[in-house]
Amino acid sequence: METAKHRTQISLEDWQYQVLQEMSKKTKKSLSGIIRDLIREKFSKETLKTKEDALWGIIGLGAGDGSPVAREHDKFLYAKRKKK
Repeated sequence: METAKHRTQISLEDWQYQVLQEMSKKTKKSLSGIIRDLIREKFSKETLKTKEDALWGIIGLGAGDGSPVAREHDKFLYAKRKKK
């Protein structure tokens, strides 16, 4: 399903234009198509959700010591506790 497109004009620095030209030759896509792909990648809904989701901030907080807790979780969760 093709969505409506809007014509626009942008000015690029020489190096930016050269990079896009090279990408165009390699991928056999138009400059417009490459720019649309780059914008889609940068501003995709998933990317925006990831940045907004507070849960992503906790990734990496639970770094372990190498013990097999994940593989042997039942052993750790249901182990009988020794009374002191």
